[in-house]
Formats: sequence, C-alpha cells, structure tokens
Amino acid sequence: MLSARARARGSTGPGGTVTLFTAWGFLAGQAPPGTSSLAVAASGFSMIRGNCWTPGGGYARAYGDIFVVVEEFEPVGAAPAHAGSSLIDLPDTGTERLAPDPAAVLLATSLFKRRVHSASTILINQETIVLGYQIVALDNHEDATVLVMPITPGNVYRWWIASYQYCQVGGPGWAGSKIAFDFEPVFFAFT
Repeated sequence: MLSARARARGSTGPGGTVTLFTAWGFLAGQAPPGTSSLAVAASGFSMIRGNCWTPGGGYARAYGDIFVVVEEFEPVGAAPAHAGSSLIDLPDTGTERLAPDPAAVLLATSLFKRRVHSASTILINQETIVLGYQIVALDNHEDATVLVMPITPGNVYRWWIASYQYCQVGGPGWAGSKIAFDFEPVFFAFT
C-alpha cells in the first residue's frame, strides 16, 4: 500500500507549497535475450481525501496522482556467482556470515542509464481562487496505472509504483491531499 499525506496552510503572507513523493518498488532483474519490451501494471483501490479553501483573496490547490517509474541499468562488470542461500557455512572456523544480496550485487555492477515514467493517473486536482471551498472524499475508488516501454536485452530494470502530491496556498487559505493506494499484486513481464 502507498499511503501519503500533504498539507499546506497560508495566511495573509505569501503562503507556501508542500510537495510529497512516495514510491514502492521491485527489482525486475536482467532482461532475457530476445525480449524487446517491459510491461508494468498496477491496479487497486484508493482512499482519496482532498480539499482546498480560500476565505477571500487567496489561492489554494490540492493535487495527487499515481504512476509507474522504471529505471534502466547497463551492466559494466561481471556479477560474482551466488549459490542462492542467504547463509554461507564456513566449517573451518565454525562461523556463519551473510552472503551479499544478489539484487544489490546486480545493481552494484551496473551503471544507471535512464528513468522512464508513465502518464499520471490523477486522483486529486482541485483549485480555488479568491473565495471558495472544494472537497473530494472517495473510498474504494478503483484506479490503475500502466507503463509499456522498449528495453535492451541484458540490461537490468527496477520498477516503482509512485505517488506525487502537492498542496499550494497563496494568501489566506488551506489545501490538503491524502491518498492511500492499496494495490493488488503488480503485473510485470518482459516480452
């Protein structure tokens, strides 16, 4: 579940902006030979709360969305072989030590190449100027976000389900944004 909250308050002064980025990710691994694209799709239900208020002469805006981010890494060295166990027994000394995480080793031997993100699925987008009040309160709102992108076989990919929110106030007013995106298992595939 992605859960985040952003709030901004203003007075007769210049006001302000609060920005929040939250993400949950997974290492998809190395693209197999013969593949040409990566698809990532997340769907689920959101709890959405947003409002903006201006009592006179102000500006307030509340915004929130979800989207997919994919990072691509190009291997620059050979990763050491790994037996698959998280513990290695060293019988000569009688001690055990943790083996390196295969995902960390894979990324450590790769160079960041690019970051791609999907179009945003907008959950909250409210704005009021001078005098007004807007509110949204939705429970179990069905939402989805998808990204299909071209890839290079042999490169390493990591994906994220992300949420970006901001609240902005100028002059007297208030803005708030809260999103909880409870997604089902994320589908991803190299094709």
